Amino acid sequence: MKQFAFAFFAVLVLAMFSCKKEYQTIYAYDNQNIQSYISANKLTMTAGDSGIYYQVIKAGDTGNPLVDTDRIFYAYTVKTLDGKFINTDTVLNRVANYVSINNYLSSNGAITYNFIIPAGLQFGIKKYLQKRNGVIRLIIPSKQAYGVSNYTSPDGSIKVSGNTSLDFTVYLYNVNSQLAYDTIQIRNYIKKNNLTGFRKTTSGLYYQILDAGSGTDQIYSTSTVTVTLNKGVFKNGATTATETTSPAAQSLSAFASAGLQEGLQKINSGGKIRLLIPSGLGYGTTAASTTAGANNYNIPPVSILDYTVNVTAVTN
Repeated sequence: MKQFAFAFFAVLVLAMFSCKKEYQTIYAYDNQNIQSYISANKLTMTAGDSGIYYQVIKAGDTGNPLVDTDRIFYAYTVKTLDGKFINTDTVLNRVANYVSINNYLSSNGAITYNFIIPAGLQFGIKKYLQKRNGVIRLIIPSKQAYGVSNYTSPDGSIKVSGNTSLDFTVYLYNVNSQLAYDTIQIRNYIKKNNLTGFRKTTSGLYYQILDAGSGTDQIYSTSTVTVTLNKGVFKNGATTATETTSPAAQSLSAFASAGLQEGLQKINSGGKIRLLIPSGLGYGTTAASTTAGANNYNIPPVSILDYTVNVTAVTN
């Protein structure tokens, strides 16, 4: 029995040293890659905790220092140090989350997906940026990113190999709500694309009446309408078209987007309107597909929509 106990203890000690050696090896591997990357790209970075390197590009200057219970809204770009993966617009590039939570749940109506946010990302925002309305660059070692395992996001837009360090640039907005965040995105979009003639409602909907309509039938919440929809979603400061569709005549209240319901009531039959719809008036935190029965959820959660709508018939 003593011999067995001694043998078991020896195996346990060996395993502990092996784990420690593996951790040290991964840490050294990450640090070597990061140092080489910083040197090759002539970056000015500061060494932080847990192997993270950071550069405060614009100091956060609004509000109190962040705490775990704060909800933050930010956008980011990310790439691997070897340049094999570069992404500037995915579901996770528009994050609305609590500082202490490193995941993002979204639903397509039937299945809830779990998007993982690297632990080092929100830790770095809280620790080194500290306040809203700032910009920070973070180089995060693999141990603080996705670890030893390959990671593919549920929508397939993020694909990172195991033991991969990541380079983030984070834009932390000075907002406390999703609507305020979306409003910033819409205003930037209007300015970048030199759009004019848009008005904003109290709900946050932006609209431009292209044709008020020659018909006498006004649209009400109880109306049945026939329309042609040109649908788009904001990506990278531009609109990515998703589909053009002419659904069968239906009640206005049957449309999934509250922004679409609100906007159509501003024109008559034969009218045309363009709508920039904040996510809360669109699909909210639910991913959506533009193809019935398909799982190509090309409208990500918290997406801002760009719809142009022609009304061909109204029944009251």
